[in-house]
Amino acid sequence: MTGVEVPPRGGPALLALGWTILPLAWFLPPWVPALCALALLGRGWLARRGAAMPSRWLLLPTLLLAVAALWLSLRTLVGREGGVALLVLLLAFKAYETASLRDWRVLLALGFFLAAMPLLFDQSPAMAAWLVADLLLLTWATAALAGGAPRGSWRSAAQALLLSLPMMLALFVLMPRLPEPLWSVPEPRRAASSGLGDDMEPGSISQLILNREPAFAAVFAGEAPTPDQLYWRVLLLDDFDGRRWIGVGGQQGERAALAGGRPLRYSLLLKPDRGRLPALDLPQAPEADIRLEAGGLLRLDEKRDELARFSLESGLGGRYLASLSGREQAFYLRLPPGNPQSRALAARLAAGAGDARGFVREALQYLRRGGFRYTLQPPLLDGQAIDGLLFGSRQGFCEHYASAFAFLARAAGIPARVVVGYQGGEYNPVGRFWQVRSSDAHAWVEVWLADGGQWLRVDPTAAVSPGRLEQGAEQALPALRGDGGAAAILPPRWWRRARQQWQAVDFAWQQWVVGYDADRQQGLFQRLGLGRRVDAASVTRGLLIALLPALLPLMWWWRRRPGGPPLPEGWALLRRRLARRGVAVAPSQGPLELLKAARALPRDDYRRLKALVGEYIDLRYRAPQPDAIRARRWLRRARRWK
Repeated sequence: MTGVEVPPRGGPALLALGWTILPLAWFLPPWVPALCALALLGRGWLARRGAAMPSRWLLLPTLLLAVAALWLSLRTLVGREGGVALLVLLLAFKAYETASLRDWRVLLALGFFLAAMPLLFDQSPAMAAWLVADLLLLTWATAALAGGAPRGSWRSAAQALLLSLPMMLALFVLMPRLPEPLWSVPEPRRAASSGLGDDMEPGSISQLILNREPAFAAVFAGEAPTPDQLYWRVLLLDDFDGRRWIGVGGQQGERAALAGGRPLRYSLLLKPDRGRLPALDLPQAPEADIRLEAGGLLRLDEKRDELARFSLESGLGGRYLASLSGREQAFYLRLPPGNPQSRALAARLAAGAGDARGFVREALQYLRRGGFRYTLQPPLLDGQAIDGLLFGSRQGFCEHYASAFAFLARAAGIPARVVVGYQGGEYNPVGRFWQVRSSDAHAWVEVWLADGGQWLRVDPTAAVSPGRLEQGAEQALPALRGDGGAAAILPPRWWRRARQQWQAVDFAWQQWVVGYDADRQQGLFQRLGLGRRVDAASVTRGLLIALLPALLPLMWWWRRRPGGPPLPEGWALLRRRLARRGVAVAPSQGPLELLKAARALPRDDYRRLKALVGEYIDLRYRAPQPDAIRARRWLRRARRWK
């Protein structure tokens, strides 16, 4: 293996392989792609100097050491991260076994396989564009290995990819979709992409305001709700320990029903967060694989973490009727000791209110007129947190005000609980969808009205900052809106418009390409008349129908492909076309004799023929060696002469 000369076209292959591993640096331990890049650079250095390659007895221990380091980093050599990282290491060391043209081709074949690996981590349109560029670069390297000139290799690579595009599209549409993620590769457990946890305490939601990561996208059928109606409920928190609200499932025995409301149909595109689905108040009976739990929460029957589309229905503006037993009412009144000032305030407000609805009005009025501020960075609250907010700092975010209002309601003898989810969203006029982000996370309160037997939604944050509902959290906070001068962190308006354009592209890509799952494929097969199910028979029918259009570009290329060297092929073509026009040229006659025989042709045809023959003489007889690129261009012009 040592002392073998490197093929002269190894440079393009190393360049293409380096481009292939570059996006994996975002998803693997950094040292793995770095080591592979160093190995490829070292292989290129050896090729440039014509030096001997390292001994196998040096490469094998180094490879084993790298694999051991990978095991220590990931504690696995299989799965998504482990398998891809191991493949990258094997590629790096395989580069030092390229002793022949066949070895280089095997290395590039491994690169073609590795090119698809970033899609296991990220299926965005940007990554798809990277894959297209990678395939073009790898195909160019393959053509260069075959001895093609650099410019000609680029043209051959682009032509090969374009010719294969119809067949690729046909296979994408027709090949059966897997019901599970690709190869069922297990993903490591990680924090929810939405950022919503299982509890709420001061600061738990306000820290999400800077997170612009998309949580989900929504498309409404018909007229969309106004922003102040977009309350996406995700979980209920029903127990308070003095600082933190947690969910202990107090609503599991709740007997509830929905009354009234405008029927609203919509679809969500998202990756489910631990089986939790956001839904507008108040969701109706969902699809077969989604269950409606007590408290108006939607949960998936199966834990799924792949991107999917869900069709839902809600009764917008309806009443959430619920019958609570005495034991259940007592549960929603539980409070830990402490916060005496807040308890006294609750008693005073209840005394002047008369009933639960009156208490809600009085409590909201207190927040509205009490000098409270909606801020991203309120002072820390220690000890008696509710008293510290209502009688001390008077500054907080949505979780502060939701926690305080629920405490006041319970202290006044009104059952209450906290709802956590999202409020609002950003409408994208380009893609005509609503983008809800982690920064739209919100908390509000539900109080139970005994006279009507219903849960009533109350948003105390809206009393402190009315602009929060209409404009969103970003515009309601001065520091984010730009009023804070150097403290402003929102991007400029032109950047937000460009971001909307990109969001529309990403939404369409996720909806129609990534979201093309087994259900959507089955619906397409039914509309095309291929069959009611996606099975071997329907796929075969589809392939037979799509085969001819997909092969037409290949047939066209096969008909026009060069049959041999460009100059002899073009010369024979000119003689045949002249013969069809009555100009006989013997095989023994040269270019000048051909021009003499063709003088009777129309002036324009003769002029073009004379130019072709003159360039033929220049390429065939005057140059020491024919220019391959000029010869192919001459052949294309000769084909156009008729």
